[in-house]
Amino acid sequence: MAKRLLSQKLFNQTNTGIKFSIDSLENLVIYLGWKNIDYWLNYWEDIGGAKLAYGYWPKAIKVDWIWGLGLPLLSEIKRFIINGNQRNLIGISGLPGSGKTSLGRWIEAASAEMKWQVTVISLDDFYLPANELDKAMSGNPWKVPRALPGSHSIEVMENAIEKWLEEGELLVPQFDKSLRNGLGDRYGWRKTNPEILLIEGWFLGCYPEKQLLNEDKKQDPHSLALTEEEIDYRLKVQEVLGNYINVWNMFEKIWHIKPIDFSYTRKWKTEQEKNMQKEKGASLTGKKLDLFLRMIETSIPQDSLLKLNSDVIIELNARREIINLRQN
Repeated sequence: MAKRLLSQKLFNQTNTGIKFSIDSLENLVIYLGWKNIDYWLNYWEDIGGAKLAYGYWPKAIKVDWIWGLGLPLLSEIKRFIINGNQRNLIGISGLPGSGKTSLGRWIEAASAEMKWQVTVISLDDFYLPANELDKAMSGNPWKVPRALPGSHSIEVMENAIEKWLEEGELLVPQFDKSLRNGLGDRYGWRKTNPEILLIEGWFLGCYPEKQLLNEDKKQDPHSLALTEEEIDYRLKVQEVLGNYINVWNMFEKIWHIKPIDFSYTRKWKTEQEKNMQKEKGASLTGKKLDLFLRMIETSIPQDSLLKLNSDVIIELNARREIINLRQN
């Protein structure tokens, strides 16, 4: 009955536009510890899960993000909360513009409605203080002031997570990208006591490519013809990525919001910046936006970002519609 109900209510493509299969959702639900999709569906329908924190979704949000990603991720959180007192760290990885930040806001708000103590933060919160950040980013060929591996206070990140895992108190810096005429700077600290912590970031879970480090100036077949300067600097990025491994190893699970084509991030990020300009009157435009996009496309091998060592993969098409759900 539940399967038929789900098929009628959620998988009527004419009305909802859902493109992933019921089987892929069922496989994910079972992976998350539910006996079958009947129990999962009944649970979330009984408590009105589709209406949780609805105002936190972007206006264009579709039902596929609620049932294909939002509620499954809440189910992951519920499993950890029910299974004991141990604190758990979950990662959300996705290219710029993929929707991970909006998802994070919704997860935090929906969890609060469920009376769960959940905090969602970003790798961006751990950007270095201004002077250190400028020094770390000097000389990069894309002239970006941050976002690259190496722009974060990794020691602060490790210590914050370790203290939280051991004692339950989370103290993290806050970063305002609008300060210093858009170069950004820290402006304070945030203290919470979550049961579950989620961290999102565009290269979260990405490991160094040993082959790339061992070869001299290897070209990336997926990138736009790399300049000599880009080739040299991406080797530096690979070395710096090694500093993040201890952090990646702390994650209990990593969920990857993945485009089926890397080129979608250019479209998504451009749309994101246009919306930011409308909402806040400030955004990346013109050459600065082009250089940022070029950095995303070339600073890390694209295969590294598409083949993360993640646990759950949510695949998106160019319209950010979920077309498949799978587990590694």
